[in-house]
Amino acid sequence: MSYFRFKLSILALAFLIGPALQVHAQESEEYKVYDAVVREMFRDGITRFDMNAKVTKIVIRDHTFSEYARSLEREDWDHVKNGIRELTGETIAGYEAARKGESELKAKLDIPFEYVLINDNELRKIFPTGQPGSTLDQWNAFYESYPGSAGYNSFSKVGFDNSKTTALVYFVNWCGPLCGTGTYVLVEKGENGWAVTEAAMMWIS
Repeated sequence: MSYFRFKLSILALAFLIGPALQVHAQESEEYKVYDAVVREMFRDGITRFDMNAKVTKIVIRDHTFSEYARSLEREDWDHVKNGIRELTGETIAGYEAARKGESELKAKLDIPFEYVLINDNELRKIFPTGQPGSTLDQWNAFYESYPGSAGYNSFSKVGFDNSKTTALVYFVNWCGPLCGTGTYVLVEKGENGWAVTEAAMMWIS
């Protein structure tokens, strides 16, 4: 093989591998953001978003769920920014772009808690109607299967700003009939990695 053909082969390989490496790096950062959210929202094994319930296990939906807090069609970002003062239009744009494509979550979290991923089929076995605010009997069945869990949780896709140093995540917890919360969480990357800087609860049931 001539030097010219060898160089073309190397360039072609780089062209193919480059995007894959970028996707892997992006996914790695997303999981680090999720780690930061979990560590804060369940700090010291206590829920920090409702009644300060103790948890020994965290149940997480196995795919992202990037709904809006204020309505089905659009978010009231001015309202969100009342609770998260450092939230910028750039990070909001990153979230809006990310939420257009949901993704599967894998058991890649690096958190100091036991956790389990749950799929929608498993949830429907307990909640046949698919409604999280279901009956007390159904929730009792859930807690028999997942004791010490304080319900189940979902995470949105991660929205980044352009520099990939600020991220926004929508975190939802369902814990019983008329028991749930939806919270936007702002996470920033510093010298020691990702950490939650602000969080705003948008609703509570």
